[in-house]
Parts: sequence; C-alpha cells; structure tokens
Amino acid sequence: MDPTIVQEVAVRHQFIILADGPDALNELCGISLLERLLRTLQRLGLTKAIVLSATPDLVASHLEEPSPHRARIALDLRHRAPGSLSVPQIAKAWPNDSDRVIVIRGDGVFDPRLIELLDDQDTTAALVDSAPPPGLQSLVARATTTSRGRLCGAVLISRDWAKSRDGLFAQALSEEIATGAIQALDIAGRVWHHPSMRRQSHPTWFPVPAPEEEPSARRFLIQAAQKGSLDFPAMVHGPIENFLISHLCRKPITPNQLTAMTNIAAWGATFLFATGRLGWGAILALAVGILDGLDGKQARVKIETTKAGQLEHWFDAFFEHSWWIAIAYGLESSGRLPGAFLYLILLMGAEALAGLAKFSVIRSCGRTLDELGDFNRIVRLVGGRRNIYVWVFALGALLGVPADAFKIMSIWAAITAAVQVPRAAIAIRAHRERRVPPEFPAEA
Repeated sequence: MDPTIVQEVAVRHQFIILADGPDALNELCGISLLERLLRTLQRLGLTKAIVLSATPDLVASHLEEPSPHRARIALDLRHRAPGSLSVPQIAKAWPNDSDRVIVIRGDGVFDPRLIELLDDQDTTAALVDSAPPPGLQSLVARATTTSRGRLCGAVLISRDWAKSRDGLFAQALSEEIATGAIQALDIAGRVWHHPSMRRQSHPTWFPVPAPEEEPSARRFLIQAAQKGSLDFPAMVHGPIENFLISHLCRKPITPNQLTAMTNIAAWGATFLFATGRLGWGAILALAVGILDGLDGKQARVKIETTKAGQLEHWFDAFFEHSWWIAIAYGLESSGRLPGAFLYLILLMGAEALAGLAKFSVIRSCGRTLDELGDFNRIVRLVGGRRNIYVWVFALGALLGVPADAFKIMSIWAAITAAVQVPRAAIAIRAHRERRVPPEFPAEA
C-alpha cells in the first residue's frame, strides 16, 4: 500500500466554526463531525480557531477529550444565544486581527480540497454545489438550496460585510448569492484531480446525516477512501477491506496498530516460505494483501494520517522483498528449482528498474504512470507487482508447481518493466514538450 502523505500547509484565513450540540457531536465512523473537521483543519496547518456555539457546555465537555489529531489548534469557545444563527452573532465573535474569516459548519463533512479552494479566495465567496454526484445527492438533500446550487456550509466573509448586515445568516447568504453580491464557487464545474488517491473525484461534503442516512454516509466515506488505478487483485480486495473498515472505524484501533498486525503476518509468511511450507506461506501472503489496505483506509476515514505513517511504505518494501528471497531460498535448498536465485535477481532487478521509471514520471509529471492513459491503466491492472505475484505463486502452490510459478513471476516482472520503462520515457518527453517555459508565457 502506498503511504498517505500528511498535508500540512498554513491556511491564510482564520476560522469561525459553528458547532451546536447535538448535531456537531454526532459520531460518524468513530469520531464526531466536529472532531473530524478539526482534524482536517489541523492537517491544513490551522493553529487557532473560534468555536461559536449555542451549547458551549456540551461542546466544551466533548473537546475535553484529548486528541493528538487536533491538539495543535488553539480553540476559543464563544457562546451565542440559542436559535437560528444571525449575522450580528458572527460579527460579535469576530477575531480582532482578521479582515476576513472563513465561517464553516461544525456539523458537516468537508473534503480538505474544498477548504483549500475557499482559503485561496480574496473576496467574499461561498462554496456551492450545483450538481452533486448521484451517490451524494441523498446526503446533501438537507443542505440549504440557493439559486446557484446547494450551500456546502463554508463561506469566506469580510469584517465589513458582517458588521453591515442584519438578520439571519443563512438568509443573507442565499439572497446575496442570488444577486451576485457574494461569489458562488461552484465545485461542480471544476476538475478535481486527487494526486494522493490517483484519480479524479468530486469532493466529499454533506451536513449532519439523518439517523436513517448514517449507514449511507459511512459507506460513502469509506468508498471515498479507496485509491484509484488498482491492480486486479486490489479490485477484489477493495470490497473486503471496505466491509472490515466499516466495523474497524468504530473501534479504538489505530492505523499504526493495523500496520503492526500486518507486518507480523507478513514476516510470518516469510518464515513459512523460507522453511519450505510454501502453500501455507502463500495463504498468509494472500491475507496480507487484504490486511495491508486496512491501515491506510482507517487513517483516511478517521483523519488519523501522520508523518510516521510514511514509514509503512518502507515496511512494505522490506517484507515484500523478504518473500521473494525466502521463496527462492526454499526452492533452491529443496532442489525444486536449481538456479532459483537467478530468477530472483531477474525479478528484483526488473522491479527496481520499473520502480525507477515510475518514480521519474511522478517527479516530472506530478502524476503516477498508471494515471497517464488507458494503456498504462491496463498495465497496472495485470502487470507485475506484489499482489499479482502472490496470486500467481498461490495458484502454482495449489497446483503443485511452485517452481514454475516463481519462473512466471520473474518473467512477468521483466515483461512489465520492458513495457513501463519506455512508456515512462514517452510520458516524460510528452510532458516536457507540452510545458511552456516560464520566460515565454502563453498568450491569452
């Protein structure tokens, strides 16, 4: 599994978070909506925020629970009178050192890309969605509807705007979006490439779900944590992983604990391979293929990604290569494949060459090779990589021909590298030819 890179960039604006119990404290996938938002904001580099609440005691009690995933945000809890939120209540809570702030609902789910888009603006603007995808429509049905689309629940406003308006906040937003006084940032009309997820995806957002919609909301969040450009075994693993995560996300199990469990199982497979118990080793390796996807999904679903999680990539590489070495040793020492280490060299050499080519594409193009064209996606689907090798070897062990399976693995690795290396070179060259030198900007 690829590591999840923790994104930490300083946001430009301060935030006023609207958090009233019990809605903001509703749990979804094991954490409250308010906790989810704060974890997202910490990942974006926020260091302080005002929490405006009509139920401050309830919110304060909830925030007393320690959480390292929001601990770097200094929270200033402010009280407001019960009832519908008014613009003067926001003006009263305004931070002294800010001309503009982002006002955001604490009882909703927000993709960090939406917050980044709004934070990049310099004028009063509101996030709206004029065309939610089918899977999201039932979840956003309770959101306020405007002439430009449904309000996503986050708006950038100025001090002057807040001090010069009266009346209800939601009504003021709807009226001024309709007149154009507030810019409507329609998220439906944009291209949303998600580099770390290797796919295009409409940003996830929705207000607190009704009780009957909570299972749908949980499924949507888990499906959104699935990376794109998968190999064929990973496509089979995906639904199994999602089923397991739907239960694990509601338990106090951390991604690092799942990583540890996976590595224990993986090194157990290495021991079985090295001692000649190839069938049992293959079964355990197949299980690791599923277990290895759980830690990343748990981290993404619960916003618990950390910089330490990047080490998981290295753990994967260590046990993966230990499998091939252990299999070669078991086959060579048992006499079932004389010259097994030559096939091992071919496999690992091809993997290293293909890995270098793919890394070069990421450095040059900002995307993985698998995302650049349908042919590359097909190669990713069936090309040589750990999941494919394990399936091939497991089938060979089942049929009683593990030596032949190891040969096929090595040859398949070489074929895959022979395809990917020139494809990577073509992709890099095409990217460089399309790029306009900065000193010669394109004409409008």
